[in-house]
Amino acid sequence: MAAEYAYLALWLLGMFGIIGVVVGAVAKFAIEDSLSHDEQFVWRRRLPADEMKRK
Repeated sequence: MAAEYAYLALWLLGMFGIIGVVVGAVAKFAIEDSLSHDEQFVWRRRLPADEMKRK
């Protein structure tokens, strides 16, 4: 019975570790995402400078 609990603990630790890595990567992406990067590489356009200052 103790071996089953150990396997369960390892599986849960691994699962939450993977979830933690994914959540951390998404959070890092969301923090570092910027409007200027989107304009340059996604939309291929630039907004006027006064609009950039307001955001």
